[in-house]
Amino acid sequence: MAKTAKRQRMHPQARRGQILETMLALCEHQHFAAIPMRRLAADCGVNMALLYHYFDSKEALVLAALRHAIDDFIVLFEDLTVDDTAPLGAADAWFQANIDAAPRLVRMVKLMNDFASDGHRDPKASAMVDEFYARERDTLRDAIQRGIAEGRFRALDADRTARLTSIAFDGIFFGGPARGDYDFAGNLRDLRDHLLATLAP
Repeated sequence: MAKTAKRQRMHPQARRGQILETMLALCEHQHFAAIPMRRLAADCGVNMALLYHYFDSKEALVLAALRHAIDDFIVLFEDLTVDDTAPLGAADAWFQANIDAAPRLVRMVKLMNDFASDGHRDPKASAMVDEFYARERDTLRDAIQRGIAEGRFRALDADRTARLTSIAFDGIFFGGPARGDYDFAGNLRDLRDHLLATLAP
């Protein structure tokens, strides 16, 4: 008789990360509210009791998945070397981080949109989303203002330009797949080129 394979025991931190990554992957294709915990447990190869050992509720798990995705991206961005001679400085690193993390950002943006379209804005989710986009806008705005101050960019509304560029990032990750466009790297490079053309004196 063949022996039944035993489930491999994982370090708690690794198991928690696996659960969060699996939830993010599932959220890419359907609203988090429609994902049964039983499905998540099966995809993780664990029983449902273990899910509730790590997370008090499904809501807590989904919020943790969003936090996990945002934190991972920020770590990726902060680990990149900022080239002060690059036209956009730290904002160039932000563009590169988006290119490097593109597949996961699709999931993150989809999950953010799910929270926004859920009929009410969860205050914890809203705070995380606002924090992420504030970091994005600030990084873009500071780079634009620096270029204006140094005479490399023409004088324009840096806040408005940063805000519209931030919205365009979401268009690449959310609107792009809706149109069957998965050329994230190419579209991000085009967006950077368009921004630099807009800023040219």
